Amino acid sequence: MFRTLRMSRWWGALALVALAAAASPAQGQFGQLGKPAPDTAPEVVSPASPRAAMQAFLERANANDWEGAAEYLSVPAAERDRAQALARRLKSVLDQRVAVDLQQLSPLISGDTLDGDLAGDRVAVITRRDGHEDPVRVVRVSGPPMRWVFSSATVLQVDTWFDALGAPWIRERLPKSLLGEGPFNVYWWQWIGLGVALPVLVLLAWVFGALLRSLMGRVARSTVTDWDDILLENLRGPFRLWAAALAATPLFALLQLNPRVDGFLEDLSRGLWLIALFWGLLRLIRIVQTRLQNAAWETGQGAQARTLVPLLGNFLRVTLAIIALLVALAQFGYPVGTLLAGLGIGGIAVALAAQKTVEHLFGSVSLAADKAFRVGDWVRAGTTEGEVQRIGLRSTSFRTIDRTVVRVPNGRLADERIETFGERDRILLRTDLDVTFDTSPEQLTQIRDALEAALRAHPQIWEETVRVNIVAFTDSAIRFNVVSWFQTTDWNEFLRIRHDMLLQFVQIIRDKGSSFAFPSRTVYHVTQPGQPPAPVDG
Repeated sequence: MFRTLRMSRWWGALALVALAAAASPAQGQFGQLGKPAPDTAPEVVSPASPRAAMQAFLERANANDWEGAAEYLSVPAAERDRAQALARRLKSVLDQRVAVDLQQLSPLISGDTLDGDLAGDRVAVITRRDGHEDPVRVVRVSGPPMRWVFSSATVLQVDTWFDALGAPWIRERLPKSLLGEGPFNVYWWQWIGLGVALPVLVLLAWVFGALLRSLMGRVARSTVTDWDDILLENLRGPFRLWAAALAATPLFALLQLNPRVDGFLEDLSRGLWLIALFWGLLRLIRIVQTRLQNAAWETGQGAQARTLVPLLGNFLRVTLAIIALLVALAQFGYPVGTLLAGLGIGGIAVALAAQKTVEHLFGSVSLAADKAFRVGDWVRAGTTEGEVQRIGLRSTSFRTIDRTVVRVPNGRLADERIETFGERDRILLRTDLDVTFDTSPEQLTQIRDALEAALRAHPQIWEETVRVNIVAFTDSAIRFNVVSWFQTTDWNEFLRIRHDMLLQFVQIIRDKGSSFAFPSRTVYHVTQPGQPPAPVDG
């Protein structure tokens, strides 16, 4: 079904968002998932406060101590025999319809005296289907002991709220075994509904994505450029994920889950939407990078494109990852503004810890701005020499003549003396030719003229600089120095040119009646006193 969207990425995205939501700290016992609790000093909670009463009711209800939980209900006399059943039903109503935050309840024995309700405290609000809001109130009773309990008006509404839980038209047609609560206070029939909703969600995403892609494909085919066709093909996976996130909220709303699970699924759907957005942007960066490289090859600037375009693409990806991280943190309730302010306060420590990373990052920017070398160039930088394989945000990789790969940090590389052989417009031929001392001046002149003529006769010689001169008398030879340039930037081609020219030099020296000198020494010794010494060659 999903031809282009890999299932591993699909489930990996779901798992990533689910783990991020589950890992987010909750506010209180029943706070909304993903909302971090404020970092404040512990409050002094009175045992006769609304907060303590609500906490005691929930603890006893969670322990199935319905008799103890019923003590926190102001039950009318006509309903006293149903006190435990009312406590059980009230607990179900609170689980399914309210996300109670204990930290928002008053810890004082007097309750909240600033809400205008002197007779009690409002702990929650239940909204009916017609939009009417019913308050859930606790009132103080003198005791003994003094404590807070759910008001009689609230208790009288429990049956009405309980009968409206979930979808009443479903509850009337389901067996009682499916009306019980399962994990996370989700009814068993809702768990079955979730199991059915997931494949339906995948199918809806596929169908909706296919329809949207077909509609946009007609528009793309009517244009003269192929840019929009390539973009539409590469965004197939993000389209489907976006469609799934779009359909998830109304689909899960049909199950009427409790606020905690519903809030989690809502965060999950928003997380999928964000993943689809940033996934699409990553695909867009890759498409632009490929197009720029292809355009550069067509204009003859392929080497420069291989250097700058991947570097720019990596920089955009890192920037996008940072933005995605900040958006994800904000999505799950973390105070991004406070985080950024904290980074500003701790900027010195961060700068000291990341100074090398920042140095290498700015080094890569400096190398790209100066265009010191390109991918494919043969470079000598400090003690490193080789072909540039890759220029990253942190380091540059060189393939040496031994076929090993050397990675040099960009911060250090930017400070090195860089010699780029790829920037040469011609290649130098420079060599010394040593001939014997018995070569006559006329022969030396003929050799010099013949060597220069052979160089100038080559079709790739750079005629402005051709020098053949006698430069020195060594211990055993007369030395010619030959300097010339050949108009080629291909090192292998230059090796063939130099090979042919050196063979011609050998032939010229032999044709002129001379020969190459080799290191030698003449030793004189006296055989008899009074006689001149006889030379001995060694």
